[in-house]
Amino acid sequence: MALPWMTLLLHAPTVVEAARKLYETARRPPAPTPLAPGAPVAAQVESLRQAVDALVEREVQHAAVLADLARQVEVLRARLVLALLAAATAVALALAAVGLAVWR
Repeated sequence: MALPWMTLLLHAPTVVEAARKLYETARRPPAPTPLAPGAPVAAQVESLRQAVDALVEREVQHAAVLADLARQVEVLRARLVLALLAAATAVALALAAVGLAVWR
């Protein structure tokens, strides 16, 4: 079964965005930090602040990975377009050579 590469490459940004949304919804939420019910409010606030900082750091890392993936997809798309243009040029030159050989 052949993959429709041209269709896949044309819709690569949509695929990346859908993958990003799927990843965000499929992630497991982080385990809550256990707090003793009688812990001081300052300790609870600090624990929550650390949890939020960890979540922000994780989100930044995920965004960087996805941005890198999107950049790689765009590079592959550009390379494939160049390869297709080169192949089309080669076919045209081959057909011209065959036509010239037959005409002589």
